[in-house]
Formats: sequence, structure tokens, C-alpha cells
Amino acid sequence: MYNILLLVCIITIIQSKLKVIRPSNLINEHIDYSIANFGIIPFGHRLMGTVDMAYPSNGCSDLLPTYGAHFILIERGDCTFVTKVRNAENAGYKLAIIGNYNDDPIQSDFAMADDGHGYQVTIPSIFIKKKHFTQLQDKASNYKVEDSNDEKIMMLLKFDVVKSDVISVIFGLNVQDRESYRIIDEFEPFYNKLESQNMNYTLVYSIMSFHSSYENSLQTNPDCICQNRYCAFDPDGPAIGSGRDVVYEVLRQTCLFQKYPKKWFGYMDQFNFKCSRPQAYSACSQQVLDMLEIPKNEIQQCVDQSFIDQDTQLQTKNETNAINTLLEQQLYIQQVAGMNGFPSVLVNSLAYRGQFSGSGIFGEICNSFLTTPVECSAFVDEYQPPILEQSNILYIIIITAFVVFFLILGFCVFRKFIERDSKIVTQPQVNEMVSQYIKFYEGKDKQKEGTI
Repeated sequence: MYNILLLVCIITIIQSKLKVIRPSNLINEHIDYSIANFGIIPFGHRLMGTVDMAYPSNGCSDLLPTYGAHFILIERGDCTFVTKVRNAENAGYKLAIIGNYNDDPIQSDFAMADDGHGYQVTIPSIFIKKKHFTQLQDKASNYKVEDSNDEKIMMLLKFDVVKSDVISVIFGLNVQDRESYRIIDEFEPFYNKLESQNMNYTLVYSIMSFHSSYENSLQTNPDCICQNRYCAFDPDGPAIGSGRDVVYEVLRQTCLFQKYPKKWFGYMDQFNFKCSRPQAYSACSQQVLDMLEIPKNEIQQCVDQSFIDQDTQLQTKNETNAINTLLEQQLYIQQVAGMNGFPSVLVNSLAYRGQFSGSGIFGEICNSFLTTPVECSAFVDEYQPPILEQSNILYIIIITAFVVFFLILGFCVFRKFIERDSKIVTQPQVNEMVSQYIKFYEGKDKQKEGTI
């Protein structure tokens, strides 16, 4: 629920800052851009450097190595984005800026796609529209790669994050996609690291609704449940499996994460390797639950309770007139967050870009904390351990002084009590003993006199 409220209350697309530092009058407006879906994106960090024009300009073959410049401008077309950026990285650049061939607005959900070799790229890359690219290109073309960097364009880029005390993470997953399971497997150790922090996790699976398409018809789609309200793509074409099998597995995984989040990671790992046939998802899931000693009845009860009759708002087993609360929530988040691709990740409502990895997601989470936890020290620039504020130090000194004062006061009172006890109890006893001692010696003296 916290994640839904955050999505509604916060602008979902946070524009990072791209600014021309030198010459200051080159571009005086905001430069919109999109981040690639490959490379390692340094969220929360900033990059600043001088700019070269690529030779060749399309970046589709080996580029001249940099002589100290950090950013490179590359024209779109003739080869994949990954090829261009990989060539830029091989030439020693830290950021590739790809220019579009038109001035269409940069859509919030647009990202330069991975051609399957994006894992070979580590530098970030961005995509800007033609107008801004041409302005940068015209200026950068006045200098050769080997020229001094003192006169070249200088730019500043900051990859913004949304900072807060409570971190919201939404995982967009696809039951049929092995990449989803890989990301979850890689993130598990970081999930355990963050266990003591204020985290809110939500799962959103790749499902859709065809209810409106069949609203005036009794026809039902075999890949859907609840009168075509919740559907998934047919996982195996003409074979036995259907989208219904996928939707029910979505419900099981969602319930499992709600009930046993730590065991959910182990379930995902085992399900990925053991359950490959959609028509057997249900039976295979039961076997995995047994193996991990997860109560099957509890998971099934959660699934059953998520079906609500539209009229009575009571739990129902009749899907004809039912809505599913868990799936409704996921469809709503998809719509509000603009989640079009799976797998995907949103951290504090900001879509994660770049190479999908557990450490990359952990890095964005770490940079999103208002106060960086110790667990994130290696992932945040200029990290400093928590330092007590001056007001807190003064407060502790005052408290310590009061404690010392009361200890001394208590000691003095105790001492007075001992002294009083000594006078009231001990002194009479001593006096009595002295009197007896005197009488004893007086008696001995009398005995001596009688014998003489």
C-alpha cells in the first residue's frame, strides 16, 4: 500500500540534470534525455567532462581513442546502440551521447534497447533529440580528438534519485522470463543486507486485462480468469499450457512473498529450474513448497481469499462475478507507474535503467536513502559514518552530568545512613562491652585483695 501511495503522490519520472558548463551560452534550456537499458548507471552520482565528436560519426566501427575527453557524441543509425556504446568504451570514454534523427519528444518510457550483448558494456549512455545534438555537434566538430581539452565543450550530468527515509522498491516480473529469476537470485543477498532498514517491496507481474474487449459477450479467453479480467500470454502456443496457468502462478508467488518473503527467494530459484512446463505449474509449485517446508494450505488460503464477489464484497469461489484484489492492485500499479516492460524495477517511483544486476539495484537503493546506512558505505560517494550532531552531544553531556550527580548524592546519603546506624546501634554495643570489661577487671582486683 505504501508503494501505491508513493506512486500516486510522487512524479514517476525524475529528470536527471544534463547541463552545458562551457560555453555557457551554447544551450540555455533543459535537455531531455533517456537512459539506455544497458551499461552500469551511477545513480545518485555525477559525471563531468569535455566532449568529443565521434570519428566515424555513427560510431559503428572502432573510434579514435580519447586524448582526455570524457563524453562522446554519436549519431543514431547504421548499427545497434550497444555497438556504438561499446566502441565508445573501448576508445576510453566514460559516457556516450546518442543523437536522434528527429525532434520527437523523448518519451518517459523510451530506452535504448539491449541487443543481447549489453552485458559487455559498463559505461552509461543517454539519448537526446536532434535539436540539442546538432547544437553540440556543430560546436564539437570545430575540434579534433587530439586537440587540447581546454576549449572543448564541457558538460555536467547527474543521475538523480528520489531520496526518502523509507525506500519503496517495485519489482516487475514475468513468470515465463528467465531473466526475472536471474535478477531476483542476484538481489537476494542484498535483500538480506537491507533487512534492518525501512524497506517496502511490491511485486507486479506481467498480466493484462481483456475484460472491456469481451464486456458485451459471453465469450471467454482461455488465457484469462474472472471473465477475462486477468490474463497472460499463452506460454506455449498450441501446446496444453495456457495463460490461466501463468495467472494462477502469479497469485501463488504473490501470496508467498506476502507470507514468507525470505523463503520466496528460495522458491523462485527452485521454480525456475524445476517448473518448465506451464500446464504443470500447479503440481510443480506444490512440490517446491513441500521441499522448502512452506505451508501449502496457507498459500492456497491466501489465493482463495483474494477472490471477492463484486456485489456482496465477500469471498467467493465463483469467478464469473469475481474480482481479485491482488491482481487488481498489480494492474493499477502497472498503469500508474507506466510499466511496459518486464523485468523492470522502480526505486522510489523512479524506473531503474541500465544493466540489470542485483548490485546495480542495490546501488540505486543505497543512493536513495536520506541517511546512508552502514551497509551501503561502498556504494555511495563520500560516505561518512553517522556523526552525532552538536545538540545531541550537549544532550548526552547533560544527561551524563545528572547521572554522576545522582550517584554522588546517593553515595553521600548512604554514608550518612551508615554513620547514623553506627551511632544508634553500634555505639551502645561498644559502650556495653567496655562496661563489662571494666567490671571484669574490678572483680579480679577484689579477688586479689581477699587472698592477701
